Order: sequence, then C-alpha cells, then structure tokens
Amino acid sequence: MRAKRKRAGVRGALAAVATAGLVTGLITATGGTASAVPLKLTQKYTCKFPIINNDPIEIEITADMPATMNVGETVPEYDIKAVTKVSARAAQGLGVMGAVTLEGKATADVNVTLPGGTGNLPIKVVNTVAQTNIPNPAAAFTVDATGKSPGSLLTWADPGTAKFDVTGLKLHNMIARGADGAPVQLPPFGDEFETACTLDAGQSTLLHTMEIQGGSTDPDPDPGPDPDPGPSTGKQNVNTKVTPKQGGGQLTMAQSGDTVALSPVEEGAGGSSTGALQKVTVKDARNGATGWSLTGKVTDFTGGAGTIGADKLGWTPSCETAAGSASTCVPGTQGTVGGAGATLASAPDAAQTGGEFTVGAGLALDVPATAAAGDYAAVLTLTLT
Repeated sequence: MRAKRKRAGVRGALAAVATAGLVTGLITATGGTASAVPLKLTQKYTCKFPIINNDPIEIEITADMPATMNVGETVPEYDIKAVTKVSARAAQGLGVMGAVTLEGKATADVNVTLPGGTGNLPIKVVNTVAQTNIPNPAAAFTVDATGKSPGSLLTWADPGTAKFDVTGLKLHNMIARGADGAPVQLPPFGDEFETACTLDAGQSTLLHTMEIQGGSTDPDPDPGPDPDPGPSTGKQNVNTKVTPKQGGGQLTMAQSGDTVALSPVEEGAGGSSTGALQKVTVKDARNGATGWSLTGKVTDFTGGAGTIGADKLGWTPSCETAAGSASTCVPGTQGTVGGAGATLASAPDAAQTGGEFTVGAGLALDVPATAAAGDYAAVLTLTLT
C-alpha cells in the first residue's frame, strides 16, 4: 500500500511542476525586430494518476513578443515565464511517501499556423523542470519556471497572419527525491515515470497572433535577357542565382524562401525530422525544343553536438505545370537526396517546350537515436540545367 501511495502523490504533484517547465519552451516560432507586446495565456489541464485519479493543474504563461515581423526574418530566442498552481492533495501525496523535491522533463505540443495559407508547423518542445521543493505540512503551492524558446527554427517566407497555439503536454523522466537526495521508487516505473495530460474543455489555446509583413524574398523573380548565359545554380539558405543557356529566352528559377525548418526530434528517441522544401518556380521562356532538369544535393548536417550524414535526408518531390505551358513537368522519384544528389523535377525534350512550373518536396531527416542534443544545419543545393 505504501508503494501505491508513493505513485499517486508523486505523479499528481509532478504534473503541476512539469507543466511549469513545459511553458519555458512553448514559443518556438515567435520573435522579430518589432516592438514587443506583453502576452498571457492561462490553461487548465487534467492529469490522470493511479489511486488519486484525476488531478487539476493550472498554468499561466507570460512573454513579451513582437506584434509584427517581416518576410525573410528568422525567429530568434525569447524569454518565457510561467507559474503553475499545484493542489494541496498532490503535496499531501508527496509528503506521505517521503518526497521533498521534484524534477524532470515536459514536452509541449505547439502548432504554428503559417501565414498565407501555406500550412501548419507542429512542434514538440522538450523542457527541463528544475528541482522544486514540496511544502511540509502539505498545502497548495506554485511552481515558477523560466526558459528560452528555440531560436533560428523558422524564417518567414510569406506575408499574412501567423498564429501560435499551445495544444497539449506530456510529462516524462519525472523523478521524486527523498531527504537524502535519492530517487523514490515508483513501482512499476522505478526511479522515473511519465504521463499525458489533457487540456480541459473550453480552454483557449491561442497564445499569440503575429502579422508578417512584406512580399517575396526573391529580389528578381524574372530577370531580363542575359547576353552571356552560363550554368544555372541555386542554394537554399545561401542565395539563388540562375543564368540562362544560349537562346532567345531564359531558363530561370526563383525560390519563395531560403531556409527550411525541420521538426525537432527528442534526444535518445531518434526518428523522422520533417519539413517542406521552400517553393521553387521554374520558368522556361527559350521557345525551343530542349527540356530541363532540376537536381539537388545536400551536405552533412553538422553542429556542435556532432554530425548526421547527408544520406539520412530523403524527399518526396512534387511538380505542377501552369496552364498554357508547352512542356509537362515530371516530379523526381521519392528517395534519398544525399551528397551525390537526386532529381527533384524535370521536363523532357519535345518539338515545343516552355512554360512555368511550381516545384516542391516533403523532406524527412532520419535522425539516429544516438544523435546528441543540439542544433544541426546543412546546405541543400539546387541546380537547374
């Protein structure tokens, strides 16, 4: 019976503490250079625990973030604060089993609605819950949490309204410690446990609405004729430069942005880090019989924590042909991009070629479970010939 009381008390109280830690990393796609505005979001969650069953938690999230940003700006880090209200019932359960402190991790589900109707960016944010003292005798108490949102995760590619919603949380790697500092055993979990919490009905999820201003980041989507064209090249997250082949018109390429943000993967779990290639527009105004090919290759993903090989990045190409085009765009084959490269899209030779084509791809990086925590970056180079 004593073991059961330990599980109930620890999990009930830890839910509140971990929720505060969650909020320290909720904002994953807000920032900018404009004047900041104060934000506040209060949410109530219910966490179901053994023996004590449901236990309520209330968190208040506060932050200062800009009301506007510009197309082409990358989101920086922001300081986040949160206060979590913990029930006296949870504190009593902890006291019964001899716990005096709590610590662990919490993962938040955050959904970023991208501007311009271009889709959503679901993000899982892992946060560390600092060691927190439990009151004795038992009483309701609050847990303060601070942290920073991950920076450089997203660069705005389109104008419009962006929204940031906090939609859920999961507690994991939670530890209750006794007065001697040793973990309190929680059968059948042992030293650590995890649990999911449910957002109560009728709760608001909207933390912030931001206006993204400006137009395309492409400074010259349709340059004039070049008397001495050369090879066509483009680099995502560096810049784009396309010069045409010999002929009366041009074969050109323009990108809607130059940075791709892939979703985070939890350390030790491994899995697929996904995202979407920035939209590429190919224009063939050569009025000839020659087709074109758009290929891509990627460098290794490197950072201070180590390297993830280029062969771990795969894509699922897509291509659309604009009405009235003489050529028909053909998407490349789903598979590995790698350092050797692969075809993203093409149009075959024909009696008459030309037109406008929209090219994209879903991206997926297979992150090994052995990858250390940290930021990883690579350069994906696109070449149009």
